[in-house]
Amino acid sequence: MEYRRISLDDIEIVLGMEGVFRDDFLKKECVTDFLKNSMNWIFVCILDNRIIGFIYGYELNRLNRAENMLYIHEVGILPDFQRKGIGTELIERLKKECHRKNIYKMFLFTQKSNIGACKLYDKTGGKTTLDSTAVRFNI
Repeated sequence: MEYRRISLDDIEIVLGMEGVFRDDFLKKECVTDFLKNSMNWIFVCILDNRIIGFIYGYELNRLNRAENMLYIHEVGILPDFQRKGIGTELIERLKKECHRKNIYKMFLFTQKSNIGACKLYDKTGGKTTLDSTAVRFNI
């Protein structure tokens, strides 16, 4: 398995996710625009030249700090590969990249009913906020 951040050079492998994770997930022109913006991030796990797990999100500028933070929009692992450490590895690599880029925090929103995701976020250092739908990772 290979873990890495995706770039515009990887567009074909990203487009291969269409219909695999869900239908109407990707449109080529949107993926191209997304990957052209260096503040948009996709980290993936690749096996046999296909993406089996991903995290994508957006680096956000702050008004009150010099350091940015990262909003994680979605985490997805194909069902056959869940509970095998792929999500953990993706989050840990994402945290290392945030640290390297001086990003002080990453966060996401989830539902308490998404038990598998909540366990993953807890295992990787995510802290649930008071409303229990936001998860924060200090870097």
